Amino acid sequence: MQFESLRGSDLPMIAAWLSRPHVEQWWAEPSDLASIEENYRPLIDGSDATEGFVIVLDGRPIGFVQRYRIDDHPDWRASIQGALGRADGFGIDYLIGEPDLIHQGLGRRMISEFVDDSWKRYPTVDRAVVAVRRDNIASWKELEGSGFSRVWEGELDSKDPSDRGPSFIYVLIRPAG
Repeated sequence: MQFESLRGSDLPMIAAWLSRPHVEQWWAEPSDLASIEENYRPLIDGSDATEGFVIVLDGRPIGFVQRYRIDDHPDWRASIQGALGRADGFGIDYLIGEPDLIHQGLGRRMISEFVDDSWKRYPTVDRAVVAVRRDNIASWKELEGSGFSRVWEGELDSKDPSDRGPSFIYVLIRPAG
């Protein structure tokens, strides 16, 4: 599995993935190309500290993953600090866009490999934090299978429409060594 930096030419594919029913129910944002350009161009040009990647398996683009230092996003930091009391580390968001590849265990592999890469990217950060909607059972099972622990349950105070409704927060502590 490879993680290739998001490029402008990937945006139509991202739009297509975000419009698929298995993604759209969890990634609640507009999937028209103009909105995708507006939301993801800053990841490409570096004006947003979030890094976006296309997940590639055996030469086939299969999904999208992004990572960010929580300190770089004050609104999100405030949302999870209210839930956890401590709001640092890095976060990830992910999706497998290809319907024929969901429920195949690829999410667990992607999460594990991407978090391992993120420890290298953020050498001073000691934990990964992921919020997931409570009813997104497949996603939180993949997190648990990747070693994350559920540390909180409730309603997040977040402006992001993907965070609406009951949620869980999962944390993975950096392995020793």
